Amino acid sequence: MERLKMLETMKETTHMNINYWKEIDEELPNILQNLHGIVLLAHNSIEFTNIIDFLNKTRPNQFLNILYISSIRSYNYMRTALEQKPLDQKRIFFIDCVSGFAFPPDEDLDECFYHKPPTNLEEMKEIMKFGIEKSNPDIVIVDSLSQFINFSHPTEQELNDFYTFLQSLRDNAINITQNTFLLLYDNKMSIMQNLPKTYTDLILKIEMAKEEPRCKD
Repeated sequence: MERLKMLETMKETTHMNINYWKEIDEELPNILQNLHGIVLLAHNSIEFTNIIDFLNKTRPNQFLNILYISSIRSYNYMRTALEQKPLDQKRIFFIDCVSGFAFPPDEDLDECFYHKPPTNLEEMKEIMKFGIEKSNPDIVIVDSLSQFINFSHPTEQELNDFYTFLQSLRDNAINITQNTFLLLYDNKMSIMQNLPKTYTDLILKIEMAKEEPRCKD
């Protein structure tokens, strides 16, 4: 079962950060109906099939090109998942940073490009530019930010690099057609703090919870 929450507000004091979350299950269709801007999607290790569900609910009944930059899942894995659960009215292009150049494809693939893994957000930005030129997407997805920043205890350098990265996305979004950036972050190991609320347009959190079936009376 998925529980989706949204960051509502955040108060900072000299002693603590207080993050307020609310359940948005009933509001989710309206939120995703016209999803735009820079969106941070935090999760506790969701499967790629759950991401497909999320994308199918995003701007439904619109034909969209999606660029998916993956540094944790291979193209072969994601292609197999899509064969079992296809995307509706959307075409997805991949940049596989897992296989890199170690396992080049046997044939040319229009929907997949291979790239060596980025070591920092500046390199990720260059990969995004490369993918945008190749696929002209409406939505750009980065999976995942977890290797670049730890929102539980980020260093000053990590925060500065991350905010510079977000600002570059916002500046570019004014002049290009890609006005939606979905940034995935896996927070299964720690509690998120120091959230970039003023630097993003929306912060969503998906919690995957398994519930035991209820016994019938």
